[in-house]
Amino acid sequence: MRIAALLAATLLAGFAAPAFAQERAPTPVRIEEWSTDKVGEMGKAIYRHDVAAWVATDALVDHLAPAPLAAPLVGWIVVDQGPDLLVRFIRRDGDALYPAYDIPVHEGVAGAVVTVENGTLSPTETAAFLARQTAINNIGRLRCSAQLNTVVLDDPDSDGWLVWLLTSTTDANIVPMGGHYRFRISGDGSTVLRRDMLSNSCINMPIQQAGSTGQPAGLAISQIVSDGPVETHVFLSLQNRLPIYVMAANQVFEVNGADIRKVER
Repeated sequence: MRIAALLAATLLAGFAAPAFAQERAPTPVRIEEWSTDKVGEMGKAIYRHDVAAWVATDALVDHLAPAPLAAPLVGWIVVDQGPDLLVRFIRRDGDALYPAYDIPVHEGVAGAVVTVENGTLSPTETAAFLARQTAINNIGRLRCSAQLNTVVLDDPDSDGWLVWLLTSTTDANIVPMGGHYRFRISGDGSTVLRRDMLSNSCINMPIQQAGSTGQPAGLAISQIVSDGPVETHVFLSLQNRLPIYVMAANQVFEVNGADIRKVER
């Protein structure tokens, strides 16, 4: 139980934000907008990395229980390896970072846990970890949950990183649409180049039962910080296996996983 609580709180939650009261939504600020193709691809990648972190953490909990942790873990990174992913759980020794456990993930399924005795992180892996921490240290004012999940990806349009801080929930019947952030971080992981708030308010949408099958037909949301859907809509559609209808710039878009199309009215 001690290990499970530690890993769930420290590794998956990303970080604990201080207590807050959201009195009013900030003034809308337009975000950096992407093509529909990039939105779809980034949303798929966020989902893939998020699933890998969860299943790898579950595997590590099972592997370690009931023994205590040999060394405190300070986080993780997810490394792309072609069709597969490698989740590396990180320990700190003084100012240096080292891998402690490696877990391969194939098609959303975790493989065997490998204890890393004498391994090192590559410069790229170290930068990815630092990019995550830099984003966490520069969270904006809109905080829609006490804890946020994180995803770090290579920026396909530069030599830097893209980092997402994602609103989390423990209620399977709630979809947290608001409070997600996207960061552009420098290649060395140390500097915020841009921060975009992907919604203007905290929006927790219930998944309500509907229709003859008892299954919800979809979710609908208005978007005022961009002229179309963003990658977190794709991520949430994949995660909840539901289409999301996004109303933006006097248009309606259907987001069905990574498939985004305009709806003719």
